[in-house]
Amino acid sequence: MRVGAVTDLERVATPTGPTTGPATGSGGSTAAPATASVAAVRAPTSDPAAGSSAGAMPVRRTTAIQALDRSAALLDALAAAGPQGRTLKQLTDAVGLRASTGRTLLSSLVAHGFAAQDPGTRRYLLGSRVFELNRRYLAQADLSAVAAPVLRAVWERTRETVHLAVLQGTRRVDVAVLVSPQLLNINPTSTQLADEATVPLHHTAAGKVLLAGLPPPARADLLARAPWHRGVPDAETTALLAAMDEVRDQGYATNLEEDAPGVCGVAAPVLDHDARTVAALCIGYPSTRHRPAVADELRDVVVAAAGRLSRLLGADVATATSDASAGNARATAGEGEPEEAADAD
Repeated sequence: MRVGAVTDLERVATPTGPTTGPATGSGGSTAAPATASVAAVRAPTSDPAAGSSAGAMPVRRTTAIQALDRSAALLDALAAAGPQGRTLKQLTDAVGLRASTGRTLLSSLVAHGFAAQDPGTRRYLLGSRVFELNRRYLAQADLSAVAAPVLRAVWERTRETVHLAVLQGTRRVDVAVLVSPQLLNINPTSTQLADEATVPLHHTAAGKVLLAGLPPPARADLLARAPWHRGVPDAETTALLAAMDEVRDQGYATNLEEDAPGVCGVAAPVLDHDARTVAALCIGYPSTRHRPAVADELRDVVVAAAGRLSRLLGADVATATSDASAGNARATAGEGEPEEAADAD
């Protein structure tokens, strides 16, 4: 199978043999799925911080944006200071900055909520926004942990690639992936990735679900900011918004070679206790295995699994989907639901 340029995790990898994914044993049991490390970021070149009085300070990172490097160093120094905070001089000495530079950067950090200054002592401390970001990070990490057995069950039942995606800015990011054990599969670990910022959300099943799950004002705002939507005529935007309404109402989305030749996928929304779409659970498979009956079965499995994961997150799935018009998908959501595995890799 020839594979074109692909930018989404719903990708077709050419047959590479059992080494690219788990193999099926002679007794018919399926081995542990191959996992992909997702949203990994390579650390930039770094040098140790010199002359720091902060104790166990993290390694200083150096990039092309000096102001950002210095701000990060100040945040590290604030974190190491503890609840008593630090004076301007202590902070600038710790990271090797002039007082005027440190004061300017700290003022910006305070303005954005990343730092705070005690009006009495004039000492600086970590700001509330740091703790809010940490809360969101932990929520995302918890999502992956809670989802692991659900993803494993779908993987075992379908033997296709299963992944969980979340929305970051204007792009989708996969936080967990289990690669199909079949010789021909959707394998993100063996495919050249393009710039995800340029991939329209509505070209993939998971992206459609995430976009459709936003409230209409937030959806319109995202399209206005998205690099991949620049210059799109108003008529096309209107049609896209209407299509996302349909995805929201039916409770699932499909991708039939819309992003790349040979790539198909189906996804359903994962809801939290406030009935907000926090992720998309997706099954990716090669178009060579696409048949109407297969597509229907995979749709029902992914909808059921997404509903199960939503319930684990505290969502009242019956209430949250009461206005959905996709009776064919929701009617079978509780039938044949895959059993939860003891663990997941």
